[in-house]
Amino acid sequence: MMRGLLISTIALAAAGALGCAPDNSMSDDAGGAITYTKDIKPIFAVKCAPCHTTEGMGGHNIGSNYADVLSKVQSLDAMGCWDSTMTMPVTRGECALISIANGWMPMAMGCFNTPRPATCVTTDQQMIIAQWVAAGMPQ
Repeated sequence: MMRGLLISTIALAAAGALGCAPDNSMSDDAGGAITYTKDIKPIFAVKCAPCHTTEGMGGHNIGSNYADVLSKVQSLDAMGCWDSTMTMPVTRGECALISIANGWMPMAMGCFNTPRPATCVTTDQQMIIAQWVAAGMPQ
């Protein structure tokens, strides 16, 4: 299930990169590369605060610390981020995308509803995050 969602999300991001979907890149540099510092951190800093910017919930602060994005998920409470063997093969950055796409994060905000509440990551922001994950989550 998780792998299917991740593959679908990456495929959607790839389609956007190939021009098959609207360009949702927030980048203004010549290469158009989406980076954590420039594009992703500002989204996480607002949508994941304060739980994952200063409070370290789930053992990380992905909204303020790039190293936390690259660390491996280590907790079984990370819904949908483990495989059938109950191992954690994904990073917290990848798990964030899965959790956002499934409407689980931000927690208890009703992000699985349509339309999404304003407290949730928008679909455009989700596409930017998906493109960043597909690109290897550059800093």
